[in-house]
Amino acid sequence: MGVRDDILAIPDELLRTGEVTEVALVFMDFKDNPKRWWNGIGPFTHAGHEWQGVGDLISMSEIRANYQPTAEPMTFELAATEQMIDDTIDAQAQVYGRAVYVYGQLMYTSPALGRDAWTPIGSPYAHFVGTMRSPSYSFSATQGKITLGAEGLFYRRSSPPRGILNDTDQKSRQPGDRGAEYFPKYEDYETRWV
Repeated sequence: MGVRDDILAIPDELLRTGEVTEVALVFMDFKDNPKRWWNGIGPFTHAGHEWQGVGDLISMSEIRANYQPTAEPMTFELAATEQMIDDTIDAQAQVYGRAVYVYGQLMYTSPALGRDAWTPIGSPYAHFVGTMRSPSYSFSATQGKITLGAEGLFYRRSSPPRGILNDTDQKSRQPGDRGAEYFPKYEDYETRWV
């Protein structure tokens, strides 16, 4: 059953209660330690996975919904301590080029029953699928902030495949070829012709 069918299957009486909301489920496929989180409080088990609640500690940029393939980027921001920023600097290779998925999940919630009343309606549906870029950070006298950008799947759609002559592209063309490994070494190299 698709997203449209899930939404149409919600009983009209339930929709009219005003107790149906949407939460965000985010999966970040970090190299050594993938993370799943949701914008609620506490752990939440759903769709065969446990999602860690972050409340409003992590903010996400707006996801623009349209019916066209889009290359819109996304940004995630996290209030951070100085130690967290140091850890971010050390973890660049864990993040860059890895996948990120943002799902929407309809939930029925009854404020009278408290936190345990959150009940998923239907299946999660994808809002955004993309690739994480290197995180950036800033630290002021009052607050630190880590920013992680992500490019949508269609970001480089007009670029030719393997359109950059670098070591990674060359190895994808010819596995085992080591000819382009030394390009960075000779970036500022000047040849002297005698």
